[in-house]
Amino acid sequence: TVQHLAFSGTTKRAEGYPNSLMGVIAVIRQTVFDARHYYAMQTWHKAHPADARPEYNPSLEALRPVLAKTVQQRIVIESGSVLMLNRAQVLAAELGFNPILVATGQEWRRPQLIKQIKAPFIVPVVFPAIPELPEEDDWNQVSLDQLRGWDWAPEIPAMLQRDHVIALTTHGLSDRKVFRKNIARTIERGLKEDEALAALTTEPARMMGAEKQIGTIEKGKLANLTIVDGSGWFDPENEIDSVWIEGRHYANDSPAPEKAGTDGKDGKKKEDPKPAPRIAQSPDVFRGPLLSPKNVIIQNATIWTCGPEGVITNGSIRIANGRFVEVGRNLNPPKSFDGIVINAKGMHVTPGLIDCHSHSMILGGVNEGTLPSSAMVRIGDVVNSETENIFRQLAGGLTTANLLHGSANPIGGQNQVIKLRHGAPPDDMKFTKAPSGIKFALGENVKQSNWGDDKTTRFPQTRMGVKTFFNNRFTAARQYLADQLREDAAPMRRNLELEAIGEIINGKRLIHCHSYRQDEMLIFMRTMERFGVKIGTLQHVLEGYKIADEIAAHGAGASAFSDWWAYKFEVYDAIPYAGSLMHARGAIVSFNSDSSDLARRMNLEAAKAV
Repeated sequence: TVQHLAFSGTTKRAEGYPNSLMGVIAVIRQTVFDARHYYAMQTWHKAHPADARPEYNPSLEALRPVLAKTVQQRIVIESGSVLMLNRAQVLAAELGFNPILVATGQEWRRPQLIKQIKAPFIVPVVFPAIPELPEEDDWNQVSLDQLRGWDWAPEIPAMLQRDHVIALTTHGLSDRKVFRKNIARTIERGLKEDEALAALTTEPARMMGAEKQIGTIEKGKLANLTIVDGSGWFDPENEIDSVWIEGRHYANDSPAPEKAGTDGKDGKKKEDPKPAPRIAQSPDVFRGPLLSPKNVIIQNATIWTCGPEGVITNGSIRIANGRFVEVGRNLNPPKSFDGIVINAKGMHVTPGLIDCHSHSMILGGVNEGTLPSSAMVRIGDVVNSETENIFRQLAGGLTTANLLHGSANPIGGQNQVIKLRHGAPPDDMKFTKAPSGIKFALGENVKQSNWGDDKTTRFPQTRMGVKTFFNNRFTAARQYLADQLREDAAPMRRNLELEAIGEIINGKRLIHCHSYRQDEMLIFMRTMERFGVKIGTLQHVLEGYKIADEIAAHGAGASAFSDWWAYKFEVYDAIPYAGSLMHARGAIVSFNSDSSDLARRMNLEAAKAV
């Protein structure tokens, strides 16, 4: 037997936690840690019979074979997307699973990423239907991505088989009668017949650990057979004569199939749909990172260093292996220079732009708003390297973004700082040395002011409730940290939510807090100071100009809009001069986008502030 895991959850807040992809992954992590604690408590009880015995939990007990240290039960993971296939392998390694992955049909998009995966694949032979578009101009609405998807679908089994063990499945087929026909198409597109047969017999038997009973015709194994008329199983026109299960004969009593080329009603010939044209011989041809040259010299530019040198006119920059090695005037290429020289006369060069508040590269929802604290969820689990926002924002000069959880709850999820490396897989986009952070929020969003009249059950519902909730969770986290230091105590349950808040208390994780009103920001700063916490940034900080001295004294950054105001009631006192006023009083100010569109024009956001 195997266990099954899917990266799917609820879709409505009312249906409960989790309702985002990052929430699903957090639930998986916490469940594994709960299972390990459950087993540890059983062991503890044997050594300390006077202590209460842990209540029997059939769900956690069922995970014991999956988490065994020796012979493990396999776990089938259905990820839902090609990027999450990689996340599934990373998560399996983190949690100690022995995984089998279900292919998504999108593997052509990321061939290099797929090659790095070591797990076997169960491959559905489900191919998207090519629509019948009545007018030729209708094809103009079909994207190149859709054309590639239609074209590559039958080749996915052959592509995966080159580097992985695969098993073919009917999973996902609305009509299982096309199973053999679809397998014939995969053979036309590169899968060999013996590989296809193995993917239907010996390989699935091994995956399930049943190779001693099934998979081959051998003495002592179960007498399971499929009998096909004609030239072979892989010709879908050859009728299945019968099936034998453990030696019992089951004849095929279904009516004979219609002859090819007729519609089965009036006998008129029916034209076969034309196959989609081949677009490329390998997905590597049109995918992969856009790599930069090792050496670059930029000459004759106006360079805004943002450092001690200030603005350098008619300046030059030399870059080697992605780092600045020389900045000045009249730099000439070395004699043995192997790279490119850019003449930037009449152009201005600045450091790469940084967006302190972005939701642009997140997969599966930016909010896990079902709970007042979702500190256990991680944006790093759901970085979306497929979005066109990367290319568009790079074109506007953006190089670094702080991907934040949304503002649906007082304590949101953990952030992820990324470099916009177009073409790189999700984990390669992560800015690994950036400080860890987490999203907090104040105001109308977290007290659910505009969520609807039925949203009246989740705490908190008022601004005073928000402050109380922060006090409650930080007190709980402080107790959690203290309990970890106790000796001779029963094994502690690892709590990912309190663990993240504990990192804030210990100065290992920065708070980025959505905030509008000055009274709430003051209360929040004073609350955090009572727990010895310095806030990383006040995000939006629209009324920050009213309390600029207090923000500077606390040491929080002020990541502001340059000109958003009056778009809802709690921002009526926002003004376009806020950034300038806070900067003048000593606060560290940045301007952010909070918008995939504005992130393409961050230089204009700064210009408006000027």
